[in-house]
Amino acid sequence: MEEKNTILIVDDEKFGREVLKSLLESQGYQLVFACSGHEALEKASRIRPDLILLDVVMPDLDGFEVCKRLRRDPLLAEVPIIMITGLEDRESRLQGIEAGADEFISKPFDEYELQTRIKNITNLNRYRRLLIERSKFKKIVELSPTGIAIIEADETIQLANPALMKLLEAANNNQIVGVKISHFIDQGNHNRFRRYLEKVFAGQPENTVLELNMLRKPDEPFPVEMIGGHLKWNESPAAQIIISDITERKRAKEKIQQQLHRLTVLHNIDFAISSSLNLKVIINILLEQITSQLNIDAASILMLDQDLQVLEYSAGHGFHDDIITQSQVNIEFDDIGTVIFEGDPLYIPDLTAGSGSFTRRDLVATEQFISYFAVPLIVRARVKGILELFHRSPFQSDAEWITFLETLGGQVTIALENAELFSNLEKSHEELIQAYDVTLEGWVRALDLRDKETEGHTQRVTKMTLRLAREMGMADDELVHIQRGALLHDIGKIGISDSILLKPGPLTDQEREIMEKHPTYAYEMLSAITYLRPALDIPYYHHEKYDGTGYPMGLKGKQIPLSARIFALIDVWDALSSDRPYRKKWPREKVLAYIKSMSKQHFDPEIVDIFLSLAW
Repeated sequence: MEEKNTILIVDDEKFGREVLKSLLESQGYQLVFACSGHEALEKASRIRPDLILLDVVMPDLDGFEVCKRLRRDPLLAEVPIIMITGLEDRESRLQGIEAGADEFISKPFDEYELQTRIKNITNLNRYRRLLIERSKFKKIVELSPTGIAIIEADETIQLANPALMKLLEAANNNQIVGVKISHFIDQGNHNRFRRYLEKVFAGQPENTVLELNMLRKPDEPFPVEMIGGHLKWNESPAAQIIISDITERKRAKEKIQQQLHRLTVLHNIDFAISSSLNLKVIINILLEQITSQLNIDAASILMLDQDLQVLEYSAGHGFHDDIITQSQVNIEFDDIGTVIFEGDPLYIPDLTAGSGSFTRRDLVATEQFISYFAVPLIVRARVKGILELFHRSPFQSDAEWITFLETLGGQVTIALENAELFSNLEKSHEELIQAYDVTLEGWVRALDLRDKETEGHTQRVTKMTLRLAREMGMADDELVHIQRGALLHDIGKIGISDSILLKPGPLTDQEREIMEKHPTYAYEMLSAITYLRPALDIPYYHHEKYDGTGYPMGLKGKQIPLSARIFALIDVWDALSSDRPYRKKWPREKVLAYIKSMSKQHFDPEIVDIFLSLAW
């Protein structure tokens, strides 16, 4: 819809304003009225009219002064002014012209003359404004650093600014203007662009961004970003398309994505290294990540035999044949020896060229490898091996790629070093445990030497307790502590004097009270030794009874640790089944009958049932 022209009518007499209103309101103008010079200046500044009809004779500010002040205002200087006057003298007209008036209309009005003059001056003003706006638009378009095109509905380019010419590498404007824009758009993007252009001509989507590939030459696509808007050009519908080359932005985005991708790879490898101590698992993850994330066809790790000075296959990923597993490279006669001797990466762009001394020609032929990289694996300033990368086509790398490869080589090195440290730690730990166990056996032998009556008892009950514990489903890590606890079950007797421990006859009540302290002595001795704390249950609780009448704590039922309940039964079995100086061993049937009779009293009934079900 065409916008109405606004006319400001300035007259101090109401009759004059009403006359002008009656003559103009039917002509489609928007009329605004002012009854004084000061009001005229205020309203003109606020509404910026398309035309001012200004009466000359007014009491506060006359028309001449108002006209002068309007012309001094930069925002109102170009507004057409028609002065309305009853003065016919030449001097008044000259004064009006000097003040800046564009036209004069004399009172009384000629209706048709008034309407015609107003129509002509508003049309001229609109045309003048249009020329100014076009001039401004043209200047903006010409100076814009971004490509701008005006396109008709048939896709013909009507205007192309210098930035677009530069973008398309056009020698002159004629190579673009008059040509359909589809000529400069990559074939695969034609349909998408046409759908977008249809929406622009339909008035939507305004300022929606479209990314596609344009062409400088038929074989030189480059990415651009387009923003389209609907307008009229030469009174016809058209689209203004703003076009920006986003090649550098795409490259920066791809580089950021690549760096994030590589950080993800390093994180995955770090997680694998930190979450597993299995070197084989870690190396497989490393090689899988390296081949997939570096777009490499195959990767392998060769470890150095320092004595033979040869590299031998350790692990690989991405190979079609197992010939890689036979790799044994003498570093003195192969190019990759430089990686070991100099500690620098090696790049062979073409393995098929036959130059150099890459000795595994059978591997190259079988796997059809072309490009090759190798980086050293250095652990504590010593080269332990190499990481090899193979590609079945020519492969070009940049400095960042090489740096990332070296970083991955460092990750492999960390894994190797961690595995070596863990292996050494495991070995030291095993040696320490063996030393501890030898010490325990020494303590047991010392007890046996002291108390001849129970010689061999400790080894027997330990063996039988482990068997019964396994039958009850106890785990291997629990059995280790049960074995130690069984071996040390009487260690507290070290604190009992020979006069009581070795007394041939019955003990007095006072002596028995002292003897019953040996579990407490065991606890006091062993609790200070960290690695023996998990084994304390048997030495401390093996004299507790299921009905709560045992010692030293008087525990009852399931309060007694399971390992102690198991051992208590085995301890009695062995004691009754063995000769002692004060009695002969009982027959097997009598011992079994006694154990059965003590179920729920001395022994856990569940353990009794399992014990009786086994052949002893």
